[in-house]
Amino acid sequence: MKFGLIGAGGIGAVRAAALKASKACDLTAISDLDEPRARVLAPQARFHAVPDALFGDPAVEAVVISTPPQFHEALAVAALDAGKHVLVEKPMAPTLEACQRMVEAAERNGRLLTVGFNHRYFDAVKRVREAVVSGAIGTLTHVKGFTGHTGLSEFKAAWMYDPAVMGGGALADNGVHMLDLCRHLMGEAVEVYGHASSSVWNLGAAEDNAFALMRSDAGVVGSLHASWSEWKGYRFHIEAYGDRGMARAYYAPMMSAVIQLDRPGGKRRTERNFYPAAIVRERLSGWQSTVIRAFVEEFADFVEAAEGRAGSGRLATGFDGLRAVEMGKAVYASGPSGRAVALSPRG
Repeated sequence: MKFGLIGAGGIGAVRAAALKASKACDLTAISDLDEPRARVLAPQARFHAVPDALFGDPAVEAVVISTPPQFHEALAVAALDAGKHVLVEKPMAPTLEACQRMVEAAERNGRLLTVGFNHRYFDAVKRVREAVVSGAIGTLTHVKGFTGHTGLSEFKAAWMYDPAVMGGGALADNGVHMLDLCRHLMGEAVEVYGHASSSVWNLGAAEDNAFALMRSDAGVVGSLHASWSEWKGYRFHIEAYGDRGMARAYYAPMMSAVIQLDRPGGKRRTERNFYPAAIVRERLSGWQSTVIRAFVEEFADFVEAAEGRAGSGRLATGFDGLRAVEMGKAVYASGPSGRAVALSPRG
């Protein structure tokens, strides 16, 4: 599939590397405000000074949007209206209304819209989901997750923590991955309760810590904490508990574990998984090497979905992106009211 890339910044560079590594994709066109940067990033691709020219390029079948989130809606809708399939980075958009308009544009044009939740493709996370789906840990009862980093020292530009651009603080940044992963494991969420705090960096509407408690339509409970004051450095973990065991994914470094019981509280068998290739690869080539591998798998699923074929079941749809934003907004609404917020019915 022939891809156009909009945005040649940090994440755009990682996307370009993944498209180059993919056997299912070709990067045929690129657009960015910085022409020299774009040409260095993708010398083999056609450069378009404006996105509309890229959308009109017959050599482009799908578009990756790697710009700041406040531009996602306009670019995605224009690309979809031009008949292109679209993948946007997370968060999908700063507002729920913008997300809804993007989903409607995809439906109106019969095109594929997906959101870049690449954590679904991490090996450790895949192992946890396998343990849940297979029933290896029994009937799922609850999921809990954490994601954190050191906050402002991690950001290269002020827009990355601007709620007008991102739609929030920690929940819209690293936390949106955890919102998605909880739902990916526990099933459709129906209500969310939570609290957001900005007492560390004092950024007002951009919270530095957020806590969420959610319930699925099947009664599974999920809890998570997203932080910009994790002084130990970047890390996340997510755990799924059943009535006969549990499974855990951890990063970084990448690790997973599965505990199985013959009955509640009974004899246990423990499986521990380490991923030394990932650890060595990251030491040699940085964290981007792990993300590139995840992107390559994501692109393979994207192509299969665009062609009407079944993929791995990990690809995050436009609705998945919308729901993660909605869950984050529910946390913001819940804090002042002290009440759980019901999510909109699907469809």
